[in-house]
Amino acid sequence: MSLANQKPFAKPITIAGVNYTHFEMREATVDDMFDSEMELARIGGGTHTPLQFNGHMMVRQLKQVSNDQGATFEGPFTMNMLKNWEPRNYRVLRDAQIEVDLLGEGVQSEQEDS
Repeated sequence: MSLANQKPFAKPITIAGVNYTHFEMREATVDDMFDSEMELARIGGGTHTPLQFNGHMMVRQLKQVSNDQGATFEGPFTMNMLKNWEPRNYRVLRDAQIEVDLLGEGVQSEQEDS
């Protein structure tokens, strides 16, 4: 697995005893936003709780995590996982969310189909 399309975590994360150093994130969908908002409404949160809302979006947008030994994990990712990661990793993931939204992950392939 090439790490070329992946971004590094600030600090490796551990899932099921395996350390992962990189992640790939996809562009968000409106469905992701609705699902995140509905899930947060059940626990008293919503778009007025941006850290939680963005966290729920992150676990939906993460495509996979990997390391340089070739190990990958493609989910499902959960809020309990995210809650155990370093705050630095939250910021790295949040920056990636913003970047993928600004760049539009699917733009190039849509243009190629025209």
